[in-house]
Amino acid sequence: MSATWIDGTEALDAWLGTIEAGPVAVDTEADSFHHYREKVCLIQLSAGSRHALVDPLASIDLAALRPVLADPSVEKLLHGADYDVRLLHRDLGFEVRGLFDTMIAARLAGEPAFGLAALLEKHLRVTLDKAHQRADWSKRPLTAALRDYAVADTRFLAPLAEILRERLAHLGRTEWAREECERIESVRWRERRDDDPEPFRKTKGSRVLDRAGLAVLREIWGWRDAAARGRDKPPFRILRDEVLVALAKSPPAAIGDLAQVAGFPEFLFRSPAAHDLVAAAQRGAAAPQESLPEILPSVRPKLDPQVASRVERCKAVRDVLARDLELEPSILASRGVLEEMARREVGGGDPWTVPELRTWQMALLRPRWPQP
Repeated sequence: MSATWIDGTEALDAWLGTIEAGPVAVDTEADSFHHYREKVCLIQLSAGSRHALVDPLASIDLAALRPVLADPSVEKLLHGADYDVRLLHRDLGFEVRGLFDTMIAARLAGEPAFGLAALLEKHLRVTLDKAHQRADWSKRPLTAALRDYAVADTRFLAPLAEILRERLAHLGRTEWAREECERIESVRWRERRDDDPEPFRKTKGSRVLDRAGLAVLREIWGWRDAAARGRDKPPFRILRDEVLVALAKSPPAAIGDLAQVAGFPEFLFRSPAAHDLVAAAQRGAAAPQESLPEILPSVRPKLDPQVASRVERCKAVRDVLARDLELEPSILASRGVLEEMARREVGGGDPWTVPELRTWQMALLRPRWPQP
Protein backbone atom coordinates (compact mmCIF):
# COMPACT_ATOMS: atom_id res chain seq x y z
CA MET A 1 0.00 0.00 0.00
CA SER A 2 1.36 3.41 -0.91
CA ALA A 3 1.97 6.15 1.63
CA THR A 4 3.84 9.43 1.28
CA TRP A 5 7.03 9.51 3.33
CA ILE A 6 7.32 13.00 4.83
CA ASP A 7 10.59 14.16 6.32
CA GLY A 8 10.52 17.80 5.25
CA THR A 9 8.48 20.82 6.34
CA GLU A 10 7.25 21.80 2.88
CA ALA A 11 6.04 18.28 2.13
CA LEU A 12 4.12 18.16 5.42
CA ASP A 13 2.53 21.54 4.80
CA ALA A 14 1.47 20.48 1.31
CA TRP A 15 -0.03 17.19 2.48
CA LEU A 16 -1.96 18.78 5.33
CA GLY A 17 -3.22 21.52 3.01
CA THR A 18 -5.43 19.02 1.20
CA ILE A 19 -7.15 17.56 4.26
CA GLU A 20 -10.12 19.97 4.19
CA ALA A 21 -12.85 18.90 6.64
CA GLY A 22 -11.42 15.51 7.56
CA PRO A 23 -11.71 13.08 9.15
CA VAL A 24 -8.03 12.36 9.73
CA ALA A 25 -6.90 9.02 11.12
CA VAL A 26 -3.85 9.28 13.37
CA ASP A 27 -1.47 6.84 15.01
CA THR A 28 2.04 6.95 16.42
CA GLU A 29 4.92 4.53 16.79
CA ALA A 30 7.41 4.76 19.64
CA ASP A 31 10.56 2.87 20.62
CA SER A 32 9.79 1.76 24.18
CA PHE A 33 11.28 -1.71 23.68
CA HIS A 34 14.63 -0.31 22.61
CA HIS A 35 15.37 2.87 24.59
CA TYR A 36 15.29 4.00 28.22
CA ARG A 37 12.76 6.74 27.56
CA GLU A 38 10.44 6.14 24.65
CA LYS A 39 9.76 8.89 22.13
CA VAL A 40 7.50 9.49 19.15
CA CYS A 41 9.36 8.02 16.17
CA LEU A 42 6.63 8.06 13.54
CA ILE A 43 3.24 9.72 13.02
CA GLN A 44 0.82 7.99 10.66
CA LEU A 45 -1.91 10.01 8.97
CA SER A 46 -4.73 8.92 6.68
CA ALA A 47 -7.31 11.18 5.05
CA GLY A 48 -9.61 9.49 2.58
CA SER A 49 -7.46 7.45 0.22
CA ARG A 50 -4.31 9.41 1.01
CA HIS A 51 -1.82 8.18 3.58
CA ALA A 52 1.31 9.75 5.02
CA LEU A 53 4.14 8.65 7.30
CA VAL A 54 5.64 11.67 9.05
CA ASP A 55 9.17 11.36 10.41
CA PRO A 56 9.52 13.49 13.58
CA LEU A 57 13.15 12.39 13.91
CA ALA A 58 14.08 14.23 10.71
CA SER A 59 14.90 17.92 10.37
CA ILE A 60 11.28 18.90 10.07
CA ASP A 61 9.08 21.60 11.54
CA LEU A 62 5.86 19.91 12.66
CA ALA A 63 4.11 23.20 13.45
CA ALA A 64 1.54 22.76 10.68
CA LEU A 65 0.27 19.60 12.35
CA ARG A 66 -0.52 21.37 15.64
CA PRO A 67 -3.65 23.28 14.52
CA VAL A 68 -4.98 20.26 12.64
CA LEU A 69 -4.81 18.05 15.71
CA ALA A 70 -6.19 20.78 17.97
CA ASP A 71 -9.12 21.74 15.72
CA PRO A 72 -12.29 20.12 17.12
CA SER A 73 -14.09 20.64 13.82
CA VAL A 74 -11.69 18.23 12.09
CA GLU A 75 -12.44 14.78 13.45
CA LYS A 76 -9.42 12.74 14.50
CA LEU A 77 -9.77 8.97 14.41
CA LEU A 78 -7.52 6.96 16.72
CA HIS A 79 -7.69 3.48 18.18
CA GLY A 80 -6.78 3.25 21.86
CA ALA A 81 -5.83 6.93 21.89
CA ASP A 82 -4.81 7.22 25.54
CA TYR A 83 -1.11 6.48 24.95
CA ASP A 84 -0.89 8.48 21.71
CA VAL A 85 -2.51 11.56 23.27
CA ARG A 86 -0.11 11.45 26.21
CA LEU A 87 2.97 10.93 24.05
CA LEU A 88 2.07 13.59 21.47
CA HIS A 89 1.60 16.14 24.21
CA ARG A 90 4.72 15.19 26.17
CA ASP A 91 7.13 14.99 23.22
CA LEU A 92 5.69 17.57 20.83
CA GLY A 93 3.32 19.72 22.86
CA PHE A 94 0.38 18.69 20.64
CA GLU A 95 -3.20 18.57 21.87
CA VAL A 96 -5.81 16.36 20.22
CA ARG A 97 -9.36 17.66 19.93
CA GLY A 98 -12.31 16.29 17.98
CA LEU A 99 -11.36 12.73 18.93
CA PHE A 100 -13.29 9.62 17.95
CA ASP A 101 -11.62 6.61 19.53
CA THR A 102 -12.63 3.40 17.78
CA MET A 103 -11.58 1.29 20.76
CA ILE A 104 -13.86 3.24 23.08
CA ALA A 105 -16.65 3.05 20.51
CA ALA A 106 -16.22 -0.71 20.20
CA ARG A 107 -16.35 -1.25 23.95
CA LEU A 108 -19.45 0.90 24.33
CA ALA A 109 -21.07 -0.93 21.44
CA GLY A 110 -20.57 -4.19 23.30
CA GLU A 111 -17.89 -5.66 21.05
CA PRO A 112 -16.41 -8.71 22.83
CA ALA A 113 -12.99 -8.22 21.20
CA PHE A 114 -12.02 -4.59 20.75
CA GLY A 115 -8.41 -4.76 19.56
CA LEU A 116 -7.90 -3.16 16.15
CA ALA A 117 -6.93 -6.42 14.45
CA ALA A 118 -10.02 -8.22 15.75
CA LEU A 119 -12.36 -5.40 14.74
CA LEU A 120 -10.94 -5.09 11.22
CA GLU A 121 -11.14 -8.83 10.73
CA LYS A 122 -14.75 -8.96 11.89
CA HIS A 123 -16.17 -5.89 10.16
CA LEU A 124 -13.95 -5.32 7.11
CA ARG A 125 -12.42 -8.76 6.53
CA VAL A 126 -8.99 -7.17 6.77
CA THR A 127 -6.16 -9.12 8.38
CA LEU A 128 -3.42 -7.07 10.03
CA ASP A 129 0.12 -8.36 10.18
CA LYS A 130 1.26 -7.72 13.78
CA ALA A 131 4.74 -9.16 13.31
CA HIS A 132 6.46 -5.79 13.81
CA GLN A 133 4.85 -4.66 17.07
CA ARG A 134 8.21 -4.51 18.85
CA ALA A 135 10.26 -3.07 16.01
CA ASP A 136 12.77 -0.31 16.71
CA TRP A 137 10.97 2.62 15.10
CA SER A 138 13.89 4.96 15.78
CA LYS A 139 16.03 3.26 13.12
CA ARG A 140 16.37 4.83 9.71
CA PRO A 141 15.67 4.10 6.97
CA LEU A 142 12.50 2.17 7.76
CA THR A 143 12.06 -0.90 5.61
CA ALA A 144 9.19 -1.16 3.17
CA ALA A 145 7.65 -3.85 5.39
CA LEU A 146 7.67 -1.52 8.40
CA ARG A 147 6.15 1.30 6.38
CA ASP A 148 3.35 -0.95 5.19
CA TYR A 149 2.80 -2.18 8.73
CA ALA A 150 2.62 1.37 10.08
CA VAL A 151 0.14 2.76 7.56
CA ALA A 152 -2.20 -0.20 8.05
CA ASP A 153 -2.99 1.12 11.53
CA THR A 154 -4.67 4.23 10.10
CA ARG A 155 -5.68 3.13 6.61
CA PHE A 156 -8.89 1.40 7.71
CA LEU A 157 -9.95 3.56 10.67
CA ALA A 158 -12.43 5.69 8.71
CA PRO A 159 -14.64 2.81 7.48
CA LEU A 160 -14.38 1.11 10.87
CA ALA A 161 -15.39 4.33 12.60
CA GLU A 162 -18.48 4.63 10.40
CA ILE A 163 -19.59 1.10 11.28
CA LEU A 164 -19.12 1.72 15.00
CA ARG A 165 -20.72 5.16 14.83
CA GLU A 166 -23.84 3.69 13.26
CA ARG A 167 -23.93 0.96 15.91
CA LEU A 168 -23.65 3.53 18.72
CA ALA A 169 -26.41 5.65 17.20
CA HIS A 170 -28.67 2.60 16.91
CA LEU A 171 -28.07 1.79 20.59
CA GLY A 172 -28.50 5.39 21.71
CA ARG A 173 -24.93 5.56 23.00
CA THR A 174 -23.43 8.30 20.85
CA GLU A 175 -23.21 10.72 23.79
CA TRP A 176 -21.50 8.07 25.89
CA ALA A 177 -18.70 7.85 23.34
CA ARG A 178 -18.48 11.63 23.03
CA GLU A 179 -18.00 12.03 26.80
CA GLU A 180 -15.41 9.26 26.96
CA CYS A 181 -13.46 10.70 24.03
CA GLU A 182 -13.47 14.18 25.55
CA ARG A 183 -11.99 12.70 28.71
CA ILE A 184 -9.20 11.05 26.72
CA GLU A 185 -8.42 14.39 25.05
CA SER A 186 -7.39 15.77 28.44
CA VAL A 187 -5.09 12.97 29.64
CA ARG A 188 -1.45 13.88 30.12
CA TRP A 189 1.79 12.01 30.68
CA ARG A 190 2.96 11.30 34.23
CA GLU A 191 6.50 10.22 34.97
CA ARG A 192 5.84 7.33 37.35
CA ARG A 193 9.54 6.86 38.02
CA ASP A 194 9.66 10.31 39.59
CA ASP A 195 6.38 9.96 41.52
CA ASP A 196 7.24 6.70 43.27
CA PRO A 197 9.61 6.98 46.28
CA GLU A 198 10.22 3.20 46.24
CA PRO A 199 10.05 2.06 42.61
CA PHE A 200 12.03 -1.12 43.36
CA ARG A 201 8.89 -2.57 44.97
CA LYS A 202 7.28 -2.85 41.54
CA THR A 203 9.85 -5.49 40.52
CA LYS A 204 7.93 -8.58 39.50
CA GLY A 205 8.33 -11.31 42.10
CA SER A 206 9.67 -9.00 44.83
CA ARG A 207 6.92 -9.90 47.33
CA VAL A 208 8.76 -13.11 48.21
CA LEU A 209 11.68 -11.13 49.66
CA ASP A 210 12.23 -10.42 53.32
CA ARG A 211 13.45 -7.03 54.58
CA ALA A 212 17.12 -7.92 53.98
CA GLY A 213 16.32 -9.05 50.45
CA LEU A 214 14.41 -5.85 49.78
CA ALA A 215 17.44 -3.83 50.90
CA VAL A 216 19.57 -5.64 48.33
CA LEU A 217 16.87 -5.21 45.68
CA ARG A 218 16.72 -1.48 46.40
CA GLU A 219 20.44 -1.12 45.65
CA ILE A 220 20.64 -3.33 42.58
CA TRP A 221 17.40 -1.86 41.18
CA GLY A 222 19.04 1.57 41.43
CA TRP A 223 22.16 0.21 39.75
CA ARG A 224 20.09 -1.27 36.90
CA ASP A 225 18.13 1.94 36.42
CA ALA A 226 21.31 4.02 36.23
CA ALA A 227 22.89 1.51 33.83
CA ALA A 228 19.81 1.50 31.61
CA ARG A 229 19.72 5.28 31.55
CA GLY A 230 23.42 5.49 30.72
CA ARG A 231 23.14 2.94 27.90
CA ASP A 232 19.78 4.26 26.69
CA LYS A 233 18.22 0.83 27.07
CA PRO A 234 14.99 -0.30 28.70
CA PRO A 235 15.84 -1.67 32.17
CA PHE A 236 14.68 -5.18 31.24
CA ARG A 237 17.37 -5.28 28.54
CA ILE A 238 20.01 -4.82 31.23
CA LEU A 239 18.63 -7.35 33.72
CA ARG A 240 15.22 -8.97 33.80
CA ASP A 241 13.15 -8.69 36.95
CA GLU A 242 13.45 -12.37 37.82
CA VAL A 243 17.26 -12.05 37.77
CA LEU A 244 17.09 -9.03 40.09
CA VAL A 245 14.98 -11.01 42.55
CA ALA A 246 17.36 -13.98 42.39
CA LEU A 247 20.30 -11.68 43.15
CA ALA A 248 18.39 -10.11 46.03
CA LYS A 249 17.73 -13.55 47.53
CA SER A 250 21.41 -14.54 47.33
CA PRO A 251 23.57 -11.39 47.08
CA PRO A 252 26.74 -12.04 45.06
CA ALA A 253 29.97 -11.47 46.95
CA ALA A 254 32.21 -11.85 43.87
CA ILE A 255 31.96 -11.72 40.09
CA GLY A 256 32.02 -15.50 39.87
CA ASP A 257 28.80 -15.70 41.86
CA LEU A 258 26.94 -14.00 39.03
CA ALA A 259 27.53 -16.97 36.75
CA GLN A 260 25.49 -19.14 39.10
CA VAL A 261 22.35 -17.04 38.64
CA ALA A 262 19.95 -18.45 36.05
CA GLY A 263 19.37 -16.04 33.21
CA PHE A 264 22.28 -13.73 34.02
CA PRO A 265 23.40 -12.29 30.65
CA GLU A 266 26.81 -13.18 29.30
CA PHE A 267 27.50 -9.64 28.04
CA LEU A 268 27.10 -8.25 31.55
CA PHE A 269 29.14 -10.97 33.22
CA ARG A 270 32.14 -10.03 31.07
CA SER A 271 31.57 -6.29 31.48
CA PRO A 272 33.36 -4.01 33.98
CA ALA A 273 29.84 -3.04 35.07
CA ALA A 274 29.57 -6.43 36.80
CA HIS A 275 31.89 -5.12 39.53
CA ASP A 276 29.50 -2.23 40.16
CA LEU A 277 26.57 -4.63 40.36
CA VAL A 278 28.34 -6.78 42.95
CA ALA A 279 29.22 -3.65 44.92
CA ALA A 280 25.59 -2.53 44.86
CA ALA A 281 24.46 -5.94 46.09
CA GLN A 282 26.97 -5.84 48.92
CA ARG A 283 25.85 -2.35 49.93
CA GLY A 284 22.34 -3.68 50.22
CA ALA A 285 23.47 -6.72 52.19
CA ALA A 286 25.36 -4.45 54.64
CA ALA A 287 22.44 -2.06 55.17
CA PRO A 288 21.81 -1.40 58.88
CA GLN A 289 18.69 -2.90 60.41
CA GLU A 290 16.96 0.44 60.88
CA SER A 291 17.22 1.25 57.17
CA LEU A 292 15.75 -2.00 55.87
CA PRO A 293 12.55 -1.56 53.83
CA GLU A 294 9.38 -2.61 55.61
CA ILE A 295 7.32 -5.56 54.44
CA LEU A 296 4.13 -4.14 52.99
CA PRO A 297 0.82 -6.00 53.19
CA SER A 298 0.43 -8.31 50.20
CA VAL A 299 -3.34 -7.96 50.16
CA ARG A 300 -5.61 -4.97 49.90
CA PRO A 301 -6.71 -3.50 53.24
CA LYS A 302 -9.90 -5.11 54.40
CA LEU A 303 -12.98 -3.02 53.78
CA ASP A 304 -15.13 -1.88 56.63
CA PRO A 305 -17.99 -4.45 56.89
CA GLN A 306 -20.61 -1.80 56.19
CA VAL A 307 -18.72 -0.61 53.14
CA ALA A 308 -18.13 -4.16 51.90
CA SER A 309 -21.83 -4.97 52.25
CA ARG A 310 -22.77 -1.82 50.38
CA VAL A 311 -20.28 -2.62 47.59
CA GLU A 312 -21.81 -6.05 47.06
CA ARG A 313 -25.34 -4.66 46.83
CA CYS A 314 -24.28 -1.99 44.36
CA LYS A 315 -22.16 -4.44 42.37
CA ALA A 316 -25.17 -6.72 41.95
CA VAL A 317 -27.18 -3.83 40.48
CA ARG A 318 -24.32 -2.85 38.20
CA ASP A 319 -23.84 -6.41 36.97
CA VAL A 320 -27.51 -6.89 36.10
CA LEU A 321 -27.54 -3.58 34.22
CA ALA A 322 -24.35 -4.51 32.37
CA ARG A 323 -25.83 -7.85 31.37
CA ASP A 324 -28.98 -6.17 30.07
CA LEU A 325 -26.90 -3.71 28.06
CA GLU A 326 -24.46 -6.43 26.92
CA LEU A 327 -21.49 -4.50 28.30
CA GLU A 328 -18.54 -5.37 30.48
CA PRO A 329 -19.54 -4.43 34.06
CA SER A 330 -16.36 -2.40 34.59
CA ILE A 331 -17.43 -0.02 31.82
CA LEU A 332 -20.38 1.06 33.94
CA ALA A 333 -18.30 1.41 37.12
CA SER A 334 -15.05 -0.22 38.15
CA ARG A 335 -14.65 -2.03 41.45
CA GLY A 336 -12.57 0.89 42.73
CA VAL A 337 -15.31 3.38 41.86
CA LEU A 338 -17.94 1.23 43.57
CA GLU A 339 -15.82 1.05 46.71
CA GLU A 340 -15.31 4.81 46.79
CA MET A 341 -19.03 5.39 46.26
CA ALA A 342 -19.81 3.00 49.12
CA ARG A 343 -17.33 4.70 51.44
CA ARG A 344 -18.95 8.05 50.79
CA GLU A 345 -22.43 6.71 51.35
CA VAL A 346 -21.53 4.94 54.59
CA GLY A 347 -19.82 8.11 55.76
CA GLY A 348 -22.90 10.20 55.02
CA GLY A 349 -21.54 11.75 51.84
CA ASP A 350 -22.74 11.95 48.26
CA PRO A 351 -21.64 8.90 46.22
CA TRP A 352 -22.28 10.67 42.94
CA THR A 353 -19.41 13.10 43.47
CA VAL A 354 -16.73 10.47 42.78
CA PRO A 355 -14.57 12.19 40.11
CA GLU A 356 -14.21 9.08 37.94
CA LEU A 357 -17.95 8.82 37.33
CA ARG A 358 -19.18 9.99 33.93
CA THR A 359 -22.49 11.71 33.28
CA TRP A 360 -23.73 8.82 31.16
CA GLN A 361 -22.82 6.29 33.83
CA MET A 362 -24.69 8.22 36.50
CA ALA A 363 -27.75 8.52 34.27
CA LEU A 364 -27.85 4.73 33.96
CA LEU A 365 -27.03 3.84 37.56
CA ARG A 366 -28.97 6.42 39.56
CA PRO A 367 -32.50 5.12 38.83
CA ARG A 368 -31.48 1.59 39.86
CA TRP A 369 -29.25 2.44 42.79
CA PRO A 370 -30.22 0.54 45.95
CA GLN A 371 -31.27 2.56 48.98
CA PRO A 372 -28.69 2.67 51.78
